[in-house]
Amino acid sequence: MNVQRFTGRTNKLALEQVRAVMGPEALILSNKRTTEGVEICAMLETGNVVSAIEQARPAGDSLGGGTNEIALAHLKRELTDLSETLHAALGERQWQDTAGKRPVMATIEQRLSMLGLDRVLINELVEPIPNNAKLDDGWRQAIANLASRIEVLTEVEQSGLRIKAVVGAGGTDRVLAIKQLVDVALSQYTTGDIAIISMLEDPSSALGRFCHERDIASYMAPDAASLKKALAAVRHCRQVFIETPDLLPSKGSQDPALSALLGQRAGLTALLVLPCSAQGEYLQLLSHHAEQLPVVGAILSGLEEATSLGAVLGILAGRELPIAGVADATNQGLLQITAEGLINESKRLARRNLDRKNQQLKVAV
Repeated sequence: MNVQRFTGRTNKLALEQVRAVMGPEALILSNKRTTEGVEICAMLETGNVVSAIEQARPAGDSLGGGTNEIALAHLKRELTDLSETLHAALGERQWQDTAGKRPVMATIEQRLSMLGLDRVLINELVEPIPNNAKLDDGWRQAIANLASRIEVLTEVEQSGLRIKAVVGAGGTDRVLAIKQLVDVALSQYTTGDIAIISMLEDPSSALGRFCHERDIASYMAPDAASLKKALAAVRHCRQVFIETPDLLPSKGSQDPALSALLGQRAGLTALLVLPCSAQGEYLQLLSHHAEQLPVVGAILSGLEEATSLGAVLGILAGRELPIAGVADATNQGLLQITAEGLINESKRLARRNLDRKNQQLKVAV
């Protein structure tokens, strides 16, 4: 582990030295004023907490059998600094990015980063906030700005979309989404008004059993030509759901699933299943790839397994993608959730992550 000290006339100058030597991934261990200016201890985020504190402590200090009160006081101060750093770094954003900003605005941005939001979206959310806003007022406005950018696709709006291809996520999540969409449709239509088309060469047995139990008409269409015939056969149906194969972002516009869907008659729309427990990079790649389709909404899956909803919130708000519902195996039919409800769940996960970080810090010490 490489802990280094940087001293500058001001905090900003010291931080510039940190960035120049260690880059933006540097983790700040302490920040204090000395006779020479502002001294910052920083390291690259590797190794364990205890050894980091040992290296950051001045060379003249020693615990000496636990009787050195000066060393103990210094250690306590270092632990406090480290706890604050972990709090700020949550959401992959370093606290030094807020240097030079008003404390209120810096705190609001820090809270938003703890939700897992990216820097671009954070800047857009805080831009309308007045510079003289108080912390509570500014925070409420930032959350209101976020909620205003997340729409909900109602059941009435979904029923007006006759042909819906369910894309994205894993096969199990897509099957669950289709089954729960059908359950919702059955509250409005008869079984004869509903049909399911599978584009898989080996359709899901779970979906096949579901169709048999519900007496829902089902068709196989593994290629564009057979899909066109199947859609013609269900022309009389009020609601048609299409089971799609895995999307292949690496193939771009040559993705077979996209090519087959895009070559169909007008009126076909898509619902994108977003697994909340997946990595943010994967979700961004998946949502960007699916944009080639007429995606009208997102179905969230794996919400109970998520550790952060930052990437999901970023996609919904940044791409103006309405929430079509939450797929939950314990429920019959899609769960409806509001923008405020999703944000509150994101806050709860952020608090849980922070508590876990604090517990890990206590165990390390």
